[in-house]
Amino acid sequence: MEFSSEELDFFKNIFSEPVVDCSLNQNKHKLSVQTSIPSNLKTILGNSKLTLLAEISHYQLWFPVSISLSEAGDFIPELGIPEIIDVQGSERSWRVNTPENVSLFNSCQNQEIEVLSLSGTGVTFKAKNNGETIKQLENASLEMRLPDKQRVKLALDPVRSEDDVIAAKFKHFEQGRESLRKFLYNSHKTKYSELYEDIIL
Repeated sequence: MEFSSEELDFFKNIFSEPVVDCSLNQNKHKLSVQTSIPSNLKTILGNSKLTLLAEISHYQLWFPVSISLSEAGDFIPELGIPEIIDVQGSERSWRVNTPENVSLFNSCQNQEIEVLSLSGTGVTFKAKNNGETIKQLENASLEMRLPDKQRVKLALDPVRSEDDVIAAKFKHFEQGRESLRKFLYNSHKTKYSELYEDIIL
C-alpha cells in the first residue's frame, strides 16, 4: 500500500514534534518523539500493521510493527522479526551460506536434502538428479528443519538448476515464516556482530 503525497504530508504534519538531538559514541543521531496521537487517528491505527526501517551499513532491516489497544485505551506496539535486505548492488533478501543444522526434508521420499544457502525468499540445495528432483518438488510436501527444533512446512518453485545445485523460491508457507526470519536475523547478528555493537533491538 502506497500513500499519496497529500497523505504523507498530512501524517508528517500530525506527527511532527521538535527534534531532539542526542549523541551516541560521537555519532549524531536525530530522534523524533510523539507522545500522543490525535483521537481521530486512534481507530485508524488501532489494528494497523506498520513497518519500521533500520539501516545498518548496506543492510536494511524491515521490522513489522503492529499496534493494538489495551483495555485501558493505551497503545501497545509490538516489534516483529525483520526481513533483511542487502542493498549493495541489487536489492535482495540477505542470504546465509551453508547454514548449520538446517535441512529440507521431503516426506514423500523420506529424504533429507542438504541446504547450501537460505534467504527469506528462497533456498539453494544439492540434488543428484536435477530433472527428477524438480518434478518431485512440484507435488512434494517439504519441511525445513531449523536449529531451534522448529519445523517449517513449505512449497518450493524451482527457478534454475546448474550441475547438482537447484535454486528455488518459496511458493507459500503453511506455517513458520516467522521462525525462518528469526533464524536469519540471529544468523545476521552473529555474522555481523560489529554492526550491532551500538544498537539495541
